[in-house]
Amino acid sequence: MALLAAPLMASAQTTLIERIVWEGLRRIPRDTMNARILSKPGDPYDPNVLRRDFQAIWNTNFFEDVGLEIEDGEKGKVIYFIVVERPLIRRIDYRGVKSVTQSEILERFREARVGLSVEMQYDPTRVRRAEVVLQELLAERGRHFANVGHDLRRIPPNAVILVFVVEEGPKVKVGEVSFEGNRRFSDQRLVRAMKGSRPYGIPPWILFIPKTYNANKVAEDLERVRELYQEFGYFRVIVHPPDTRIRDSEPMAPLQMLPWFFKPGKAVDMRIALEEGGRYRMGKIEVRSTTGKEEDLFFHPNFLKAVFPLKEGDIFNVTKIRKALQDYQKVYSEFGYINMTTIPETEIDDQARVIDFTLEIEPGRQFFIHRIEFAGNTTTRDKVIRRELLLDEGSVFNGRLWETSILRLNQLGYFEELRPENAEVQQNAEQGTVDLTLKVKERGKNSVGLTGGASGTLGSFVGLNYSTNNFLGVGETLDFSVEWGDRQRVFVFGFTEPYLFDRPLQTGFTFFVRRYEFDQAREASLVGGNQPTVVPPEVQNRLVNYIQNSTGISVFASYPVKRWRFTRLGLSYAFDVSDITCLTEGCTSLFEGLQFSNIAGPNALEGIRSSRITPTYLYNTVNHPLFPTGGTSVFLGATLEGGPLGGNQNTIRPTFQFTHFHPVNHRRNTLAFRLLGAFVTGYGGRVASPFNRFYIGGEDTVRGFDIRGVSPIAFIPTRSTVSVFYLDPTRLDPNGNPTLRFGSVEVLADRISVPGGDTQMVSNFEYRIPIVGPVSISLFFDAGINGILRRSQLRLTQSTLTGIRTDFPTASVPDNIELIRDTNFKLRTSTGLEWVVNLPVVNAPFRIYWAYNLNRLNALVQAAPASFRVPEGVTFPPGVFERQILPQLGGGLPGRSILLTEPASTIRFTISRTF
Repeated sequence: MALLAAPLMASAQTTLIERIVWEGLRRIPRDTMNARILSKPGDPYDPNVLRRDFQAIWNTNFFEDVGLEIEDGEKGKVIYFIVVERPLIRRIDYRGVKSVTQSEILERFREARVGLSVEMQYDPTRVRRAEVVLQELLAERGRHFANVGHDLRRIPPNAVILVFVVEEGPKVKVGEVSFEGNRRFSDQRLVRAMKGSRPYGIPPWILFIPKTYNANKVAEDLERVRELYQEFGYFRVIVHPPDTRIRDSEPMAPLQMLPWFFKPGKAVDMRIALEEGGRYRMGKIEVRSTTGKEEDLFFHPNFLKAVFPLKEGDIFNVTKIRKALQDYQKVYSEFGYINMTTIPETEIDDQARVIDFTLEIEPGRQFFIHRIEFAGNTTTRDKVIRRELLLDEGSVFNGRLWETSILRLNQLGYFEELRPENAEVQQNAEQGTVDLTLKVKERGKNSVGLTGGASGTLGSFVGLNYSTNNFLGVGETLDFSVEWGDRQRVFVFGFTEPYLFDRPLQTGFTFFVRRYEFDQAREASLVGGNQPTVVPPEVQNRLVNYIQNSTGISVFASYPVKRWRFTRLGLSYAFDVSDITCLTEGCTSLFEGLQFSNIAGPNALEGIRSSRITPTYLYNTVNHPLFPTGGTSVFLGATLEGGPLGGNQNTIRPTFQFTHFHPVNHRRNTLAFRLLGAFVTGYGGRVASPFNRFYIGGEDTVRGFDIRGVSPIAFIPTRSTVSVFYLDPTRLDPNGNPTLRFGSVEVLADRISVPGGDTQMVSNFEYRIPIVGPVSISLFFDAGINGILRRSQLRLTQSTLTGIRTDFPTASVPDNIELIRDTNFKLRTSTGLEWVVNLPVVNAPFRIYWAYNLNRLNALVQAAPASFRVPEGVTFPPGVFERQILPQLGGGLPGRSILLTEPASTIRFTISRTF
């Protein structure tokens, strides 16, 4: 700047500018700078114009330094602008920042319009502004003592690396919060009304980590305290700004054992003074139009007063009044008055402590829908979206039906979460019409799921499922799943058409093939908490081992009762055929000995045909199929199998399921609850087959237990033939010793079996907390019971009972199989933590959970003593059976003791949700 005055005075007599020369320009074009100044070659020389040009060049902020020199030329003056360009910022680094991420810093810079980015010219003013914004961000994270500066590292020829140097200092936590002048509420109650400034986010006996102090949130919390008082009638309460004191703090005692993670810091103690004032009641209530004409209200004043939540003499509750004003707007919006405004007025009588309330309403103009359009649906066809809307073009705009339409679209799962504000509403006040443009963002229509692990009942397995919920963009659903394991193999294929013949008639079918292998030795070892062992062939034949093969198909249809009530009535029909291949004699005795044999006459193992029909009732307001945050679902079903429908199984199975999601913590977190109940029984002289009974456990019921691993456990009397050896005293060898001979003995012994329950009840509770982006955690508690209510359904056949009691007269054999004590209707509970990540590629939730089983089976049971008999056609020398064979088989000894245990904890992964 000092170079400017002398050259201008010296060349004042020059009248023409011969040429203009720029020195120091590297990136900035000369034409750009010539356009910024008024002086041109050939123009009269004017010192005032040059001063203006000099200032214009400096104000561009393109240069670190600007100089002006004037020399005499052949035809006039030569003007030299000598500039030093500001360097380009090649990179921005943040040194010493730990409390915030770089993406959070950049987002805050954008919000504050700092205007600092890579490949722009270095501007000290913007850098200082960035330092202030970064310091404010760190203060919000509790770093109130942070120091922010910057360094520059030159990169030839003219670039720099900008480094923000941060010393965060100690983290400031919320210390003690106390109140002065509060008589109506205790300090603890007032602290609970706060959100960002209370000492702990959750009870300290669960987690001893105090909240970070944020000065910007203190004003919000003071307003929450004031709202609490006004909710109870203290209309004139005054909450003063807090007196604060910063002190050194130490981590709480349990956290001092981790000094490398929890370090000493600072804490802010706050003492908040308030003046409660008197408690006010509601006085007279008046509702009127702003014009004073009753007919301009649209609704009768008496109706509006009747729905007002407060009556004369009630405690004056500001929260209820605010809610009432919102409800009035919703009521008017149902009739097209979307611009309705309310003007509340109060007249306070401090002496009587009464507040008269007057509400003036301006309905505005009634609006009709002119056009409804959609944006962003590149795959989904317009008609798929339009058929879910409860509003039509030409009808009155109804705010409630519009919100319900958004909920119906969210239930499809085709789009990212929609809100009413996602729609662009263009009003035409002259014609009283609105144009609606709903902007959607499509989710991936394909969902791929993967499951795997090891289960006590299903063994090691891996499963893959694929579904597309918007096939060809018309809303059809295609499902395919395969599960392959060492015990079970399942193939399922299904298709659903949501709108048949362009009517809300949902139809579809499912086809499945299943193979299941049951090994009693393996099951018994797992129930007993032992490792499976090698079973001798003669013992293996006595076990209940079988393979079940099933094939079936089901078709279904449902129709809404009323579109806006989210209620559907459905009907489904299913038919399947199962064959059981027994691998042992013990299996044959079980299925033919129990009254399962009544299913198909003398042979219960082949041609088991099931024909069943299920009417259903479904009420569903859940706002998303995979990640719900609100809504309720109620399902009722009753399955009738056999009888007039054919087949050879007769069962009745009622089912009930209730699910509810409730948003909490300002709709950030979600409380989720599910209750599931079912019952099954046979009729017409037949019983429910084993594979139609209930087994709970696994990721969809009680998470800490094996899949289908929870069932009542029973002793089943099983007869078998075993080989024995003895020394025959009637046959001597050449040395005069008894010879070793072999024979067979029939044994009646109790075997462990898991017949499954006929009644189940499962409840699940979750507290879902979003962490960041697609990541969330859930605290869960599961409880379930599974038992046999109708023991007569597990009755042995009369022929089996007669045969056993005739052949073993000393054995005590009940008519029904004997359930082991403490296994029928035993409560199982699990609690734990679940980590959920929404996988965008497969469009499904991946989760890993750890569960601890609070209530589990751990009992020592004793079987009845075994009974023995000599089969027909087999003879033993006198005294050999009593003296040699019975001791060899354990005759005369008490029954064997069996320890029944279940795992204490489980870790499992899956791609699904429990509910």
